[in-house]
Amino acid sequence: AEYMGDLSLVPTLIMSFDNFDEETDIPAADLLTFRYRAASAEVYDDEYDDAPSMVSRQDYSLPDAVRSFVTTLHRAIKDGETFEVFNLYENSFNKLTEKYYKTAAWPPAEAISPLVDDDSTFVLLYKELYFRHIYSKLQPTLRHRFDSWNNYTALLEKMTASVDSQGSEFDLPAQWMWDIIDEFIYQFQSFCQFKSKLKSRSEDELATLQENADVWSVGKVLHYLHQIVAKSDIQNTLEKEKQGESAPQDADESPSVSKLLGYFCLVGLLRLHSLLGDYYLALKTIECIDLSRKQGLFTRVAACHITLYYYTGFAYLMMRRCSDAIKTFQNILLYIGRTKQYYSRSYQYDQMMKKNEQMYALLAIAVSLCPQRIDESIHAGLRDKYGEKMLRMQRSDEASFEELFAFSCPKFITTSTPTSEDPVNANQAYKLQSKLFLREVRQQQLLPTVRSYLKLYTSLTTAKMAQFLDISESEFRTQVLCMKHKMRQQVWSHGSPLDGKLASSSDFEFYVDKDTVYVADTKVTRHYGEFFIRHINKFEHIIEDLST
Repeated sequence: AEYMGDLSLVPTLIMSFDNFDEETDIPAADLLTFRYRAASAEVYDDEYDDAPSMVSRQDYSLPDAVRSFVTTLHRAIKDGETFEVFNLYENSFNKLTEKYYKTAAWPPAEAISPLVDDDSTFVLLYKELYFRHIYSKLQPTLRHRFDSWNNYTALLEKMTASVDSQGSEFDLPAQWMWDIIDEFIYQFQSFCQFKSKLKSRSEDELATLQENADVWSVGKVLHYLHQIVAKSDIQNTLEKEKQGESAPQDADESPSVSKLLGYFCLVGLLRLHSLLGDYYLALKTIECIDLSRKQGLFTRVAACHITLYYYTGFAYLMMRRCSDAIKTFQNILLYIGRTKQYYSRSYQYDQMMKKNEQMYALLAIAVSLCPQRIDESIHAGLRDKYGEKMLRMQRSDEASFEELFAFSCPKFITTSTPTSEDPVNANQAYKLQSKLFLREVRQQQLLPTVRSYLKLYTSLTTAKMAQFLDISESEFRTQVLCMKHKMRQQVWSHGSPLDGKLASSSDFEFYVDKDTVYVADTKVTRHYGEFFIRHINKFEHIIEDLST
């Protein structure tokens, strides 16, 4: 795949765990790391309240397969056998979950600690998997959320110390390291949504939340992410690579643990600031990442790649940089289209397809607001998925814009802790962002009609155009000025994602001279040579693959 380099360079992983019959030969660099989110993951259930206290009283009879998994994973991590760790983490853990713990929690850390000689680092990693499973399959309680926070703080402090000392204590697969950062932000997002549901909380729970304001606080979460970024010195490293002072690292090379952790934290900060609605700071966070590199570190983990482009594209859309949003979504959708065959056997495939649908919806919004030519295969997908809605959006149907925005936007969060005197609506953050987006849509309500008339003429009087639109001549002049303003956008070509030059995003130009509108068609003649060359190269690669 173009974005992932030569896949033949990536060793394939074969299941070596004796308790499973199936084998997998999916390349490590191609496995997606999205997790399934249970629909009821945010529901609070009182019957779990006493779970931690029951753990110590319960005698766990571990299945042999689980016992073998824990000891084998501990040995592989201790010996630095990264590929075996990946195999156990990505395949064996999920198969054991389906077999033994589909509707129940994994054994607590106290039950497996004797098997690993009370290795504190491994216990932290195991508890990270333990709580992640509860979040994805069960219903986390307030105590689960607090315990998970305590585990993450201890784990991230140890990871930061490891980065600072350049140790190999956390020489984990890239997928697992990404999942730790990704899950950390997800659980923070989940906690913010949990505490905002004031009506579902008891007085004791509200008092506990008030007394423990630092637990899952936005300041603490940002502190840990920025701490790893600073210790890893990833920003200076990436800046030197961009300026040519050091050779950039390709996706098939093995980066250091500190570099990967710092890199993943940058992408995590992009996501976090987008959830908070600060899109400028979100893009500022990743200004050192070169998005033009097709074999950058973000291609090493597919979920990181998709997260980076999804939130970058969404930030561009909310900053009224529709041209850049279209390019961003088009690039990642082409990547998913080329590589999704590698994930068809993965349990994460459904989540990947959902994210794919969301980005198609965002692309449909961007193209409706800023019509321009896109890749033929992507355009065909848009017609199939959202053809009818795009027609309605081009007729300025606000309900269609709102529907697609609600489906495709991130789950925004409010970080303040509600009280009975100052309640916080769980949907307050979404409503604010939706309001801002729909205000932009309303400003462009007449522009599609104005555009359609202007493209029919080379010159036309303002009075005639006002008559066509059934508005006053002064109102038409206002709409023309609005169209000029909306057509001029900052367009990125290279450098930081925030960089760019003001340029027209339309396929035609016009100007008003006294009482006449003059239209100049600036549509670029389409070149078919690139299309044929691209497909010739594609068929040559297919023939080479078949011959080998």
